[in-house]
Amino acid sequence: MVALSFPLLSLLLCFSLVTSDPTQCIGADAGDCVVAATSECRYVNGTQEVVFLDRYFYNQEEQLYFDSREGKYIAKTEFGRPDADYWNKDPDIIADRKSSVERVCIHNYGVFEGNGAIGRRVEPSIRISLVSQYERPDKKQHMLKCDVFGFYPYEIEVKWYRNGQEETKQVQFTEPYPNGDWTYQILVMLETEIEKGDTFTCEVHHSSLKTPHRVDWNPHLSDAAKNKMATGIVGFVLGIVFFIVGLVIYMRGRKVQTPFHGHQTERFLSQ
Repeated sequence: MVALSFPLLSLLLCFSLVTSDPTQCIGADAGDCVVAATSECRYVNGTQEVVFLDRYFYNQEEQLYFDSREGKYIAKTEFGRPDADYWNKDPDIIADRKSSVERVCIHNYGVFEGNGAIGRRVEPSIRISLVSQYERPDKKQHMLKCDVFGFYPYEIEVKWYRNGQEETKQVQFTEPYPNGDWTYQILVMLETEIEKGDTFTCEVHHSSLKTPHRVDWNPHLSDAAKNKMATGIVGFVLGIVFFIVGLVIYMRGRKVQTPFHGHQTERFLSQ
């Protein structure tokens, strides 16, 4: 099944630090090196299970991290092992990282809960459109886009159907990205052939919905078809308007004409 879904794991707090300290860029120029650190709080079922992570990266590769479940730093590469061994030998550093579960994570969960961020649900809006079409040697392909936007929280599942059958191939998608207003947006594209009478459906599963939300799309309801229909209607209406205006002008012109009767012409000539 090719459906887009994301794990139901809440990441509510993340501090990050990005540096480019040349002293840490072993074997690389300063401009080629990026050292990053993030501290994360992860929650499952509220505060029933809380995990604090302190993670360190070198050029986007994670080197070592502290996991509150393990109570120590864990090296992921040989480059990160010296730091992990050094910090694990310092009881003050380990005690400080362990206390972050209560001091940072659980404390901030209460702050988020108080301002309404916890448990917030916003239903998604769905819009389907025909993005493009192109020719292949054997057939014509089309790209349909399902734009799902304005939803919260982040976790979502999107499926494509054609005439009631789920499409599991030729599906492309972006990851949900923030809109800047505590909502998210995602694009899910389907590459497919389109035949007369086809019905395409975009189905969305989200925690804000009691049942999945489905939106149908038919070729005759596409934007291009609507534009052609609107153009035809406008042309027809304009034709009727011009015909009526011309007819009125013609009828008025006939009424203002002054007829010459035969006996008036004869009297004028006899004079």
